[in-house]
Amino acid sequence: MTLLNLRRLDTGLAVAEPADNRNVGGSAPVLVLLHGFGKYHGHLLDLWPTTGIDWSLVAIRAGFRMGPSVYRWFAYEDLPGGRVAIARGEEQRSRDALIAYLDERHRDEPDRPLFLFGHSQGGMMALSVALLRADLITGCAVLNGRILPETLALLPNRPDLACLPVFVGHGISDTTVKIDSGRSARAALEGMGASLTYREYRGGHDITPDMVADVVAWLRTTLEVS
Repeated sequence: MTLLNLRRLDTGLAVAEPADNRNVGGSAPVLVLLHGFGKYHGHLLDLWPTTGIDWSLVAIRAGFRMGPSVYRWFAYEDLPGGRVAIARGEEQRSRDALIAYLDERHRDEPDRPLFLFGHSQGGMMALSVALLRADLITGCAVLNGRILPETLALLPNRPDLACLPVFVGHGISDTTVKIDSGRSARAALEGMGASLTYREYRGGHDITPDMVADVVAWLRTTLEVS
């Protein structure tokens, strides 16, 4: 398990960084990791490479505790017909807290590249930030996530994401967030002009090593051309 420095925020979120984070401070890009439902900050840091990278890693722990080392961004319920009902109050609190954290970082380090990576529910939060506050981030990568209809309802107009690099990956056999959600996100983001990289993978809802490798390669390419 990665040794972490953990800082709790007044908003309920917690910010974790590897104790041996070599690129903290300075101008190195920052990659903010957002875990999925029923996971925690260390889950993604344990999956992510910590050597051979040229950016600083930060993991955010969601504010709603479900049990020991188990957290969520918001509660949800599966409904008939494939519909999903989310706890809108929890989602809004989590989104506002995440945007407040990113806004503070952006104000403190306006020229430092800031990327989001989210899995599952964390990917939904990352996409919400991309749609609502693309000005705060340099790029966004999502695995097995979806665009929340509740987020789309907040948009007065279709956003212009022409300057935002986005990576979307999805497991074809995902039964938690079905592949149709990934394909719908692809269509929506393409319609908004995002610089989109889209991948489908054999497998289900878990993060696989080839997914992580593709995100790392995408991030390196994005940084080279930015």
